[in-house]
Formats: sequence, structure tokens, C-alpha cells
Amino acid sequence: MTHTPRISMAVFFTHDVSLERWEQRGMLSRELAFYQTLAQTGMDVCLYTYGKNDGRYRNRLGPNLTLAEKTCHCPASHYAFMLPFVYWKQLHKADLFRIHQVAGAIPALLAHWLWRKPLIVRAGFQWYRFAKKQGASRLKLWLISFIERLAYRSATSIIHTTQEDADFVAQRYHISKTKIHIIPNYVDTDLFKPLPIQKQPRSICHVGRLEKQKNLGMLIEALQGLDAPLTIYGEGSLQRTLEEQARSFDVVVEFRGRIANEKLPREFNACEIFILPSLYEGHPKVLLEAMACGLAVIGTRVEGIKDIIRDGENGVLCGTDVPSIHAALARLLEDSSTRLELGTAARETILQHASLLQAIRMEVGLLQHLVL
Repeated sequence: MTHTPRISMAVFFTHDVSLERWEQRGMLSRELAFYQTLAQTGMDVCLYTYGKNDGRYRNRLGPNLTLAEKTCHCPASHYAFMLPFVYWKQLHKADLFRIHQVAGAIPALLAHWLWRKPLIVRAGFQWYRFAKKQGASRLKLWLISFIERLAYRSATSIIHTTQEDADFVAQRYHISKTKIHIIPNYVDTDLFKPLPIQKQPRSICHVGRLEKQKNLGMLIEALQGLDAPLTIYGEGSLQRTLEEQARSFDVVVEFRGRIANEKLPREFNACEIFILPSLYEGHPKVLLEAMACGLAVIGTRVEGIKDIIRDGENGVLCGTDVPSIHAALARLLEDSSTRLELGTAARETILQHASLLQAIRMEVGLLQHLVL
């Protein structure tokens, strides 16, 4: 791995997010992997979180990766403004600041204005568009738009995971495309890979929140007549409704609840098909991880998915309606050779375009350009 001259970077977590919350959501290992690997290049990385109890995770960080946890019991909205002053000495010594998501912009902006260090604003998804689709109030949309505009215009560089999001931000906030960089979400392809595990015949799996965005009601209805069990990993407000729907349609759906990210490879490899029937997505990591495991994947022809899956080449695209989802599932369930071909191509796609090491190389190149 290429080693960089010593660079010190402060990473500001998303508002009110902590290492503890990452662990509760089963995503601690996945999210830490990027910063751990970045630190292995010789960079000093410090994580500024909103967790009062995050100190217990220090032994999981590794070399050159440190932690600056929340120091008081005040609300996160207050701490966001206090953070740059609480950690004044450490932040003053940093070479640059990085925001993990735009929702964590406030303390990073304050630090940037105080010390005039380069600021990288990363957006794993387009916050304003997501909020609008989820029915956010006008006041909330105005606030999000205000924070995004301030963050993007103040940024030295901006990272987006898709060209679509980058184009939207450039147009909406009148941002020069020269300071926007595309670094896709990544997959640890040494962890997410094909395993010698017996697959359950005709098995289908899905991972995600049990919310309206994921369109799981349509998926469950589409199972009728397929004689194929569906396993769903995740939690959400619609679980009881979806369980009742599965019973009413007399289809086999197992709700497994939340699962740690590092346990997903075995679960993926035990299934024949992964499906993501969402109404919209950002740049879904879970789809990339399923593809890295060599699964045949099905996704809906919507933003965030249609740019990853090339229909008939590395997966199958379908509509968001019941007949289209049913037809896509039926096609793959009955054709093992197509499943194998698509799964092989899916993993190759990830190896070429979305591996962890590729993301690190792109990020290191950007950081060196800003600091050195």
C-alpha cells in the first residue's frame, strides 16, 4: 500500500451519531474499516463523535486512528456548536477537516472558519432529495437546504458517491463541478466474497430498514406462486404490517431482525438471490456487498440502483410494481446458469469499481492534493 507523508485529519461524525450507535445498527465494522485502512497509509485520523460512551471502542480502532468522544451530557444540537472549542488544541493542529455526512456540517464549518484549514464535505446520499421524498415539512426542507448550501459553498472539496448526486448539487447550489469528486461507496472484498456454503434452494434475501422507501409490501405480494422463501434482515416501523401481509398472502417470509455487517457474507452466500425493490436509493452499500459475494441480484429501475445494475449483464432490473418484481424473481429462480453468470459478473463489477482499496487510493490522492 502506498504511504503518504504524515497528514492529520479530523473527521466529524453525522449529527448525534456515535460509535455506539454504529454498533447498535450492526455497521461499526464496516464504517470503521475505511478509516482504519486510511490510517494504515500513515495518516493520523481522529474521529469526533457524539458518543459519551465511545471510549470503550478505543481498543478496536487500530494504529494512527484516535477518538474524541462527547465530553458532556448536553443535547447534540448544543454540542455541535461546542465541539470546536472543547477540542480546540487538537483541531488547531489538524491539517484538514472531513465531514462523514453533510448532517454533521456545523462543527466542521466552525472549525474551518476558525483555522482556515481545507474542508472536505462528503455526502453518501443527497440529503435534501431524500428528505423531500420522505415527506419532510417545509421548515425541515428549508433547514436542510440552508445547511447543504453553506457546507457545499464553504467546502474546499466535495465527495459524492454518484454522478447523479453530484450533478444535482452542482445545479441546485451553483457549485463548480471542478471541486466535486466522485468516490463510490466501497466494499471490503476480502470479507464479502463467495464462500463454499450450501445455498438453500430457491432462497431470496433482502437487507434493509422496514420502511416505506424499501417497497417490501410489493415484494411480499410478488412472492405468491413462486414457492420461494424470503429472508429479511432489518428492523423498522412496518414489521408488524409486513408480517400480517405475509400471512394473508400465504408466503414464507422470515424476519431475522438486525444483523451485524460482518455476519452478512455467510447469510448472503446461503441464498440464491438478493433483491432490493426500493422506490429510491442513494448508493446502497448492501447491494454492493451482495454483488461482491457473487449473488445474482435484482433491483428496481430507480435512482441509486439503475446506475449500479446493468440489466442482463451483472444483475436484473425490474419495476417497482408486483408483476414486474414477480417476473424478475421467476426468471432467476428457474435459471441456475443465468444466476451463476450474473453473480460472477456482479463480483467483477465490484472488484473493478467499488473495492475498499480503490476508495482509499482515490481519497488519499485527494487529500495529498489538498494538503501537500
